[in-house]
Amino acid sequence: MKYKKLGKTGISISSIGIGAWQLGGPLVLDGVHDGHPDPGRDNVIKMIHELGEHGVNFIDTAEQYSHGESERRIGEAIKSQRDRWVISTKFGHKVGEGNRRHIDTSPQSIMPALEDSLRRLQTDYIDVYHYHTIPDLEHLDESAEILNEAKKKGMIRALGISTSNTAIVKELIKRDMLDVVQYVSSLLAPAYEMQELINSNSLGAICRGVMAGGCLSGRYFHSKLEVKTGDRRSWGDEDYSRFQVFEKLIPEDMTMAQLACRFVLDQKACQTIILGAKNLKDYEIAIESVFKEALSKELKLKLSEVSKELGFLG
Repeated sequence: MKYKKLGKTGISISSIGIGAWQLGGPLVLDGVHDGHPDPGRDNVIKMIHELGEHGVNFIDTAEQYSHGESERRIGEAIKSQRDRWVISTKFGHKVGEGNRRHIDTSPQSIMPALEDSLRRLQTDYIDVYHYHTIPDLEHLDESAEILNEAKKKGMIRALGISTSNTAIVKELIKRDMLDVVQYVSSLLAPAYEMQELINSNSLGAICRGVMAGGCLSGRYFHSKLEVKTGDRRSWGDEDYSRFQVFEKLIPEDMTMAQLACRFVLDQKACQTIILGAKNLKDYEIAIESVFKEALSKELKLKLSEVSKELGFLG
């Protein structure tokens, strides 16, 4: 495995990380599927251990995922190896009464949410603590005091936000309450403005959405993806077969999934990619991309041209 420093935090993380949304089991939120079929608690713990043996040390979750079950499984998996893992979790989105989404980023919500996550994760500190949604801007200065105090106490090592909104990132930078950004980036939509903001402020960068909802995995180039109505886990009615135009650009020693990973790994504003895989094999394929050569400028240009032809920003 290869490792990079997460911005200015001093935290060293593996180039491939575990995305744990899919590891907690099913959840219906606001009447919409917001979880995944349950891979089984024991299988999840086993896979986390196996990925640890591959050198993966970064894992990302959230209090909302499967109503806390994702955090609980991670806590159980790494409790005897806490010092070798970097844990990222998020607050602000909760499962409320009647399985309705409850959004609360008010100052008074922060410490209870943090303490609940610490308990579920069976740890006394979180490496990266993210806003999971747009913060309460009216009381942001008060929130900054609370989060930085938790940081001083060692409950949090780094502060972050999961967003593609550059304006919000700028607001957090102004208040010295941002160390890391988790954002969506793929060869379809590299998020160049966010990349520039991250690089110019020496922030840590965690990339998600690399497979663009499965469009770039290659798995559905020639087979139909079956999704339930209202399932937020995919790109809905997207015709996945149209992305098979990328096949002609895949280097001989790569799969489509590895090409998608390598494109993002080549970005300066990327220290790790978090994947939503549910099995070891898919992670192993992604890990192989870490050791592939960087893509040539010519190939990146061709990939961007295809992305534009498909209606995306290349």
